[in-house]
Amino acid sequence: MDMSGEASPFRGAPRPRFGDRSGVASPGAGGFNLEKQAHLTHRVPVDRACVRGAKPSYRLPMSTTLPWTSALGLAVFLTASGALAVACGSASQRVFDDDASTNPLLPTGDGSGIFDPADGNAEAGKPVAQGYVSGKVVAPEGTVPISQALVYLTDRMPDPIPAKAYCDTCVKLSALDGYGYSKPDGTFEIPIYKTGKQFLVVQKGQFRRIREVNLTTGDQRADPQQTRLPSKNDAAAGDTIPKIAMVVGGYDHIDETMKKLGLEEFYRYGDTPPGFPIPIPSGPGIKTGKSGSDLMGSDAELSQNHIVLLPCAAFGYDDRQSQGGGFVCNGPTSGQKAAFRSYVDGGGKLYVTDFSYEAVRQTWPGFITWFDAGMRPLPDNATGMGTACRGGAEDTQGVVGDPGLGAWMSAIGHSNVTLEASWSRMQKVNPQPGVDATGKAVTITPKVWMSSQVGGQSYPATVSFEQKCGRVLMSSYHCEGDSGAGLLAQEKALLYILLEVGVCVGELPPPPPPR
Repeated sequence: MDMSGEASPFRGAPRPRFGDRSGVASPGAGGFNLEKQAHLTHRVPVDRACVRGAKPSYRLPMSTTLPWTSALGLAVFLTASGALAVACGSASQRVFDDDASTNPLLPTGDGSGIFDPADGNAEAGKPVAQGYVSGKVVAPEGTVPISQALVYLTDRMPDPIPAKAYCDTCVKLSALDGYGYSKPDGTFEIPIYKTGKQFLVVQKGQFRRIREVNLTTGDQRADPQQTRLPSKNDAAAGDTIPKIAMVVGGYDHIDETMKKLGLEEFYRYGDTPPGFPIPIPSGPGIKTGKSGSDLMGSDAELSQNHIVLLPCAAFGYDDRQSQGGGFVCNGPTSGQKAAFRSYVDGGGKLYVTDFSYEAVRQTWPGFITWFDAGMRPLPDNATGMGTACRGGAEDTQGVVGDPGLGAWMSAIGHSNVTLEASWSRMQKVNPQPGVDATGKAVTITPKVWMSSQVGGQSYPATVSFEQKCGRVLMSSYHCEGDSGAGLLAQEKALLYILLEVGVCVGELPPPPPPR
């Protein structure tokens, strides 16, 4: 095959690398009847099929999506994202289909018959693999493996992924198609049912790489560059990444994390927020010349992005330590809350860390209960506005709550994780009434990806939940690293989770059994 185509001790003062929190920080102010299925976290999906006559048949996606505290949190969110399968569970597989009516069944090549499940193990009409393609899916930086990425072969170029937030519902694939999913270590193997030129597609959420390959019979290895997720958008080359916007808070330099993960294209709002006590050096990313408020208060601005990041102090905070009051965080305005709701309802993914927690508490009250700085639970969103900001950072032992994330962390050598620089603390998550992607009233239970062990108790540290077509991700600790250090375990996990929360709404059938 020619594959050459293209608990931690509490600290009374923050560590220097996470910034000096003294002073006042201001805001970074034919005959196919295709039916889709969707579900929320911990809800049983409705089983619907794509049928041709009486026999189930599935079509390949026109595009697909990727399945999480720097890399840990960013990975979780991107991986979601999501990509990140974030809100639905990391063991689920999904593909994106923006509009079923415009994406006909992709050709199978030789027109062989449809496999009928009623035939049991019958082989009649079932295509025979003429070989297998194997390889490894890695992050844009080239080494971090990507788990649960969809890899498939198709005769036609997939349709473009919408360049803005959208309701990314899913379609099903069957074991008849040459597709599969990467393992926790990033490796994959997919069957070849047709030789000759085809497109090899590697996708996780809105991260997608498409390369034309020339397939022959037998086993063949994909070029590593073909299975490396792209670092920027390049439609001519077949590369797509999600559009990501970031509000520059005072701390938690997610921009440095994204740079280390290999991302070259993301957009900055609010460089050196007005009135911020210390100058903020210009960091990685594309400067928009707009303020954080320009993004957070605008439906139109938010909707142009698949993922929006609100790191620590995106709304600013007041330092009242000299009066014995600690820190008091600011929160969103009524207009910003409305814009956040609209963005997420429309399919956007919102990622929030520590001192920006009021974005979640005020906009989606009830899903998460926080402790105030004195470790007293805040009963509702009207009580103790801004008081969940801690007077100092803490490092805690992390406990993985998602099996897929756990398997992936083990595969990359991070079975034991210390969550560094937690500046807020969640007490618990709570099921809440919500609406699914079809408008149906449902009960939504937030997913706990990672917990903190403190004094023998376990508290949520990274949480996500769905709302209509979008997802919200909250992390109580910094995602961050810095420009000189290697990736922290929590930065890698961020990658996983971001990819997971980026995945589409719905599930695919299990991949074909191994040969």
